[in-house]
Amino acid sequence: MRNFYFTICILLIASGAIAQQDPEEQLKNTSWVQQGYGRCLKIEESNYTYYNTNSLTCKPLAEGNLKGRFTIISLDKNKLVLNPGGIVNYIFKRVDSLPPMCINADSAVASYEENFKIFWETFNDNYAFFKERNINWKQVYEEYLPRVKKIHSQKELANILLEIVRKIDDGHIRLEIPDSLKTKVIAAKPVIRLKKDDLIKAIQDTYLADTRTYNHGVISWGKLKGSNSGYILIRDMNNFAKDYNNKSKDSKQPLVQFDDELNGVDHVMKKILADIGQSGSVVIDLRFNGGGLETVALKLLSYFVRENKHVLSVEAKTDQGNTAIQKYILKPANTAYTGKVYLLLSGQTASAAEIFALAAHSYPSIKTIGSRTNGIFSEILWKELPNGWEFSLSNEIYTDPAGKTYEGTGVPVSSELNYSRNRLDFYNSFYSGNRFTDKAIDQILIK
Repeated sequence: MRNFYFTICILLIASGAIAQQDPEEQLKNTSWVQQGYGRCLKIEESNYTYYNTNSLTCKPLAEGNLKGRFTIISLDKNKLVLNPGGIVNYIFKRVDSLPPMCINADSAVASYEENFKIFWETFNDNYAFFKERNINWKQVYEEYLPRVKKIHSQKELANILLEIVRKIDDGHIRLEIPDSLKTKVIAAKPVIRLKKDDLIKAIQDTYLADTRTYNHGVISWGKLKGSNSGYILIRDMNNFAKDYNNKSKDSKQPLVQFDDELNGVDHVMKKILADIGQSGSVVIDLRFNGGGLETVALKLLSYFVRENKHVLSVEAKTDQGNTAIQKYILKPANTAYTGKVYLLLSGQTASAAEIFALAAHSYPSIKTIGSRTNGIFSEILWKELPNGWEFSLSNEIYTDPAGKTYEGTGVPVSSELNYSRNRLDFYNSFYSGNRFTDKAIDQILIK
């Protein structure tokens, strides 16, 4: 009996040691397939190789030290959850080995038809918005395959794929082809175009009593003339890190770079709130913001809300349905702004800037003015054809807490100014002859 108890104790100690084993140790020499992204992961010792896969090829996308690229959220025998530095966790299923094409790479040159089929299959498996974009994807295959079978050059293949991309009309879809295959467009006459920088300067000169900027104007702020209202213009959701001008920042591990961006937001928001924190209201201008990091966007928004809220949910499209829904809860910053908040939006407000707008939509006290946003929310999923051409698509579905998506339509505003969706026409709408005026700011000033 004594030996029996002794054996049980040893077993309990051993099982406890296994349960407490370092996750990085458990991950050594393992292989994983990601859900919803067409990718897989090989981990050897502390290093990883992250692969992009399709039915023909398997090519390394990134490699390096696992701890510097991913945060381990959870791990059990068959499931691994990693976070790459964003708000969406990546879910992996354990496999005995990588897909065959990752182990025995086929060096044969893929035909034009095979490249087309990989392009079509990748969208079929991972693109989430055919319905929203009014695209019959099966019909696209039937329409274009006969044409692909007749082509005799890379140029012809490029033209067909570009035609399909234009048909979908999604700002997150891109096709990177060699410069030699691009069609050169020669303008008949030089066109003088109004630049974003000129428009932003005109707003600042016309309406702000004092303008301060951070990191070459990624964010600028001041007080509106003749009022007790602050004004903050955010033109990008990148480049907030304090060492933005230091070239050595690019050598940092990705997770460190992402943390630096968030720390930069905290740094500059302390300055901004010190300057305008006592104002009765603040205008946040995202009308010229094309996106960046969703974590930066939500970190910035946290300084203008007062309660925890489920503000959005995310899931990813796979060939077997969608991944599990992930809910995001926004928490206010410790020193959040307490006055009224006006949010300015336009059709040029895109991607991560729209995630700011989508999350703000859950706070009725934040008044939105302008026009609905662009309608492209997903993180860009980059893939590669067998011939080496890279392309991107939208595979992540962002919804509000009620499950509604604004993909293709954009986040609406409460006060509509009917801005043009055309960028140049939108810019020109601020001018009437030689007179510059901003209807959105004017509307706020008369309240």
